This record gives sequence, C-alpha cells and structure tokens, in this order.
Amino acid sequence: MATEIGHRVADLADGIDSLGKTSFANRLRECSYRISGILAEGSSCPTKAEFAVFVGHARGATLEIANLIIFFSERELISEEDETNLVNMLKRESKMLDNFRQSLERAGKPDPIEA
Repeated sequence: MATEIGHRVADLADGIDSLGKTSFANRLRECSYRISGILAEGSSCPTKAEFAVFVGHARGATLEIANLIIFFSERELISEEDETNLVNMLKRESKMLDNFRQSLERAGKPDPIEA
C-alpha cells in the first residue's frame, strides 16, 4: 500500500502544482516516496529490532503526509473527497505499520522461558 499512497500523493502534488502553488507541490512530492523509501532502507537491517525502528519512522511519515493532506484541503488545494480517501488510506497504513513494528519488537526479544 505504501507505493500506492506514494503515487496518489504525487498525483495530488501535480494538481497543486498546476494551481501555481509550486512550493506546496514540491513539499508534497518530497513526501510521496518517503514511506516506501524508509521501509526499503530498513529492510537491510540485520536484526528485527533495528528494522522495527525504520518501521516506526515509516509510520511517522504516514502521519506527516496526513497532516499535509489536511492542511492542503483546508486551503482548498485538494478536494474533500481526495482528502477523505487518502487520509483513510494513511490511517490503515499507519495501523498496519504500528502492528508490524510491535510484532518485530516482540520477535526481537528473547523468550523469558528459554532464557
């Protein structure tokens, strides 16, 4: 879902750019690939605990994008429908990332019974 979000965010940035709001569009473009980029970088971590940190950062990126989407909607640079759809996607992504992070953290801890 992270890449789908990235494509949708990039499309919204193009729309904002066509309104002459280039600095806003560029800010959104910078975020468009952040979630998937952070996850790709973190996937090379040697331990689950280290990867969990990157998953947490990716979750933070979803919240940053949601904040920008709401801000741009309030400024009427994107439609309420686009805002609602994307914010709902971001909420689902955030929840999935948080659950994934928690499972990585649990998996990275030694079992107290075996210790």
